[in-house]
Amino acid sequence: MSLLARWRMLWLRGAGTAQTIELAQKPRYLDIRIARDVFDRMRAHVEDFSRGEEAGFLICGHSRLEKGDVLLVREWMPVPEGAIIRGGDGSVLSWSAEFNSAVLAHAVELDATPVLVHSHGSPHPGFSPDDRSKERPLFGSFSRIVEPLPTGTLLLGRGDATGSFWLSGRNDLRFRRLVIIGDTLDIWHAATEHQAPRRGRERLNRQNLAIGPASDAKLAAAKVAIVGISGGGSHVTQQLAHQGIGMLIPVDDETVDESNLGRLVGALRSDIDTTLKVDVAYRVANGIDPSIQVVPVPERFPSKRAIEAMKEADVIVACLDRFDAREAINAFCRRYLIPLVDVGMEIRSTGERLAASDGQVIVSLPGRPCMRCWFLTDAVLEREQRERPPGYDRNPAAPGDPQVVSMNGVLASEACNCVLDLITGYSSGRRGAKVWQYDGRAGQLEQCDLPSRRPHCAACAEEGYGDPPITQTQPQVEV
Repeated sequence: MSLLARWRMLWLRGAGTAQTIELAQKPRYLDIRIARDVFDRMRAHVEDFSRGEEAGFLICGHSRLEKGDVLLVREWMPVPEGAIIRGGDGSVLSWSAEFNSAVLAHAVELDATPVLVHSHGSPHPGFSPDDRSKERPLFGSFSRIVEPLPTGTLLLGRGDATGSFWLSGRNDLRFRRLVIIGDTLDIWHAATEHQAPRRGRERLNRQNLAIGPASDAKLAAAKVAIVGISGGGSHVTQQLAHQGIGMLIPVDDETVDESNLGRLVGALRSDIDTTLKVDVAYRVANGIDPSIQVVPVPERFPSKRAIEAMKEADVIVACLDRFDAREAINAFCRRYLIPLVDVGMEIRSTGERLAASDGQVIVSLPGRPCMRCWFLTDAVLEREQRERPPGYDRNPAAPGDPQVVSMNGVLASEACNCVLDLITGYSSGRRGAKVWQYDGRAGQLEQCDLPSRRPHCAACAEEGYGDPPITQTQPQVEV
């Protein structure tokens, strides 16, 4: 069974959808994640007041986390002119019941949930009495039909937003932030939540001089998962800790062995056969800054625990050898609208000297080409299955892949630059979704554009799907 198939099976067993009465009773936050191209189309529509107010619905997948819910935007459905019932004042926030029914039916058909979006054209937005009077009958009904998914309404401001969200007929979810995923992560916080000034970390003064004082708070709020801690992953962990990432999620199921001392940053001779690699990562990060929250996951993706931890991440860095594992991570990131920074290295030797050292760093973003579009082809995956069947790397007699710690470090440093730019935007858009090709023999690193997005790509087709649907009989409610 392939990694991707096993991951889907874990989903269906409830890996991504565990719910309890206890969790449902606690106040939960709600985030929305949306690709930049969809956000730009939505914003252009609702902020065009030439005919009066405009509105539309986002159709969203869902990701349930331990303390909150994330809605993952899949589609944008503006209210068509023919459905609008305009009042004398030009108000647009009335439309036909038929359009409501069409939106709801489309969402239910996709196992998704609708979110109403409009704008008043002002910062620090607040819902009007008219908004509130129409909200309860509409979303009280919607929330029972799409249960157990949340639904509600979002009011855009100027760099902030106000939300009101419902679950099972109750209006007690707390909207927290809108995350716009493009060349950088642009975060619009809830207008109702006061963002207290954060004292900068003195140890990052030199970095702040380079990329700006606002970077400190953005980095402190970020969560990054690193999958694969041997070689390049250990470099990534160390550098992200130095950069000031607030939460690191190292994922790896292996224990340090003697061969790791040639490439695993932070590993000691006393760790051989006794210390998990994720615990080395914890020790390294904690030694740099004890305030960093490190969540070690001593398991291999796609275990249930790894899936749940990685769903929390703002960015995922994958440092894996196997192509099928990279394909599974790529599909996971597409479903949850999480930027992926993939690091790969292949070294070949004549037995006497280095023959080739080829590596790459790939930044894959929602709405842009994924690695399945061009790099992880069926031919590549089939060849790996023949030459290195699953479990090959667990055989102690199997020869390990050639590695050089300094060459791993080159790619890891560039990957960390990509993460830094995604979170802070220091390059002003010069990075984004790109690939960096590395020739270790010649010492050359070259940036290239990604190829075009492949039509009918299986991974891209599931963008924003999130958790698998929970099968249940839906109540029939007219709206």
